[in-house]
Amino acid sequence: MSQDEQEPPIDSEGPTGKKGKPWFRPNRSGPGWHPSSWQGGLILAVIVAAIVTVVVLFRTGVL
Repeated sequence: MSQDEQEPPIDSEGPTGKKGKPWFRPNRSGPGWHPSSWQGGLILAVIVAAIVTVVVLFRTGVL
C-alpha cells in the first residue's frame, strides 16, 4: 500500500475538519465496551431489537 492509499487514524480529523467522537469506549473496569454517544446507543438498540425479533419469531414457529 502506498503512502497516499493509507487510511487516517480513527481519531483524526475527518473531511469536514471536525474530530469525530468514538461511538464506543472500553469499560473502566472489566471486559467489554459501552456506547459513548447517541450513535453507539442507536447501534446497540438495533442489535438488541434484532435479537429479540429473531427469538420471538423462533418461539412462535414462524422461522
